[in-house]
Amino acid sequence: MSEVRIFLRLWRGKATLLHPAAMPVRSRFALHVWLRLFMAIAPVFCTLRQRASCRLAIGPRGLAFCIASLLSAASGPGLARPAVLQAVAAQAAFNRPISFPVRPIRLVVPFPAGGVPDAVARLLAERLAVRLGVPVDVDNRPGAGGTTAGDVVAKANSDGHTLLFHQANMLIQPGLEPVPYDVVRDFTPVARVATMPLFLVIDARLPMRTPQQWLTAVKSSPASYSYGSGQAGSPAHLYAEYAVHDVPNGVPLVTAKGEGAVVQEMLAGRVSACFCSFAAVQAHVRSGNLRLLGVTGVARSQLAPTVPTLQESGLDGYGATAWFGVIAPARTPHAIVARLASELDSVMGEREVRDRLLAAGLTPLRDSPEAFATAIRAESIQWQVILRQASGQTEP
Repeated sequence: MSEVRIFLRLWRGKATLLHPAAMPVRSRFALHVWLRLFMAIAPVFCTLRQRASCRLAIGPRGLAFCIASLLSAASGPGLARPAVLQAVAAQAAFNRPISFPVRPIRLVVPFPAGGVPDAVARLLAERLAVRLGVPVDVDNRPGAGGTTAGDVVAKANSDGHTLLFHQANMLIQPGLEPVPYDVVRDFTPVARVATMPLFLVIDARLPMRTPQQWLTAVKSSPASYSYGSGQAGSPAHLYAEYAVHDVPNGVPLVTAKGEGAVVQEMLAGRVSACFCSFAAVQAHVRSGNLRLLGVTGVARSQLAPTVPTLQESGLDGYGATAWFGVIAPARTPHAIVARLASELDSVMGEREVRDRLLAAGLTPLRDSPEAFATAIRAESIQWQVILRQASGQTEP
């Protein structure tokens, strides 16, 4: 069992015997078998010894390099080159420490400068720059419903230095027009940072007090009411379409230039209802000019905790949320994604950040890459179902 002694001495960093290539074929074969056995059980020992403290005194290149060299030599003439070599090399590359970040990070934003989404992106960039130790530059790329910005990041290097700050609209856009990327295949979710609950809001001069009362009135006289939307293809637009998709003869949908314009149309009495963010309507709700009937999502919003969810009111299909999140290109190393997610979680734990988001009508969210990926897969399906049921829109 001389090969066992060789192996044990190698483990202790005391091997000074012949290189395996100089051994007889029989000894090389035996050593090869022992090394394969070690490769199978070594991860267990490393786990039991907490991996991080598992160190070998066999030179600066570590165990993976040593085993790869030994197996290569032990293969020799007459012995097949073991397939485990490729596994060793792949594992060594996977475990190699990654230096990140090594240069400024670019945060691509599909919104113009100014406005709530851009302000949130710049707040994150400012906080991440402090935590990561490098500048985080906001790169505004508006246009094409966010497709332009998405394409830039989908084609970027997967090294974590180019990121995308986007919203739930990116799950809807593929159902409206062809896009040059696949949302699931070409991106790696990092974390959502906030959700934007959408409230079913009506003109307070109307007598309805619940979503069911509103729908009953609309179905009885659809021409007497109208919905407003500030952005075609947005969650607010699709929810408005979905709410009345089964109303005979349809309900007019008025598309205004932005959420603020929709609110003004409602105050003027030209629009009866809308799905809007809390920030856009809160002042008018307090003044009594507008009324909140329900909120989307699976739980009530802390922005208006007395307002029931639409699901509580007996209406199904409003579970998907409007969110903002950070996304990396596909194949970004797990270690980089985990670092970014950890830093974003810390940022979202800051009281000042949370207060600023709440003031903007957003609900702060501490998320993980896994939860974000699950939400993208589930909500992509839900939005496409809603989109197929949506009707046409009427311009004001």
